[in-house]
Amino acid sequence: MTRGVRWSALGIGAAFGFLLTASGLGDYDTIHDGLLLTDPYIFLMMGSAMAVAFAGLAVLRRVGRTRYAGRLALPHARIERRHVYGGAVFGVGFGLGATCPGMTVAMTTTGGLLGLVVLVGLLAGLWLRGWVERRQRRPLSTEPTPPVAAPAPAVRP
Repeated sequence: MTRGVRWSALGIGAAFGFLLTASGLGDYDTIHDGLLLTDPYIFLMMGSAMAVAFAGLAVLRRVGRTRYAGRLALPHARIERRHVYGGAVFGVGFGLGATCPGMTVAMTTTGGLLGLVVLVGLLAGLWLRGWVERRQRRPLSTEPTPPVAAPAPAVRP
C-alpha cells in the first residue's frame, strides 16, 4: 500500500466520520427515535445511502475496475446459518446500544460517553470471539497425543 493510498483512505475515513456525525447519526436520541419508529429520519438516511451505493456500484460495474484495488470482483456467497446469527446479534446490539460499529468510533471521538461504552463492548466481544475460536481449535482429548515417528533414514548404497 502506497503512502498516497494511506493518506487518501485516512481522508475519506475522516470525511465519512464527519458526515455521519454532522448528519445526526452519532446522536443517541436520533437512533433511539428511529428504532422506536417515531422518526423516519434514520430510515430515509439509510435509503439514500443505499441509493448512492447502488449508483456507485453501477458505475464501477460499467468501468470494470476500481481506482486502488484493480479489477472489480463482487463476492457472491450463499446465506449460511452463521450469517443469520451474526445479523441477529448485530441487530440486538444496534437496538441496545442505539449505534452501529462505525458510529461508535465517531461518537467516541466527538466525546460521546455512550459511544465509548459500546466501543468497549465491541472490543470485548471481538476478544471473546477469538478466545472461543482458539478453544475450538484445541484437541478435545485431555490425553497427550503420541509423538509422531520420524521416517526411517534412507540407506545409501
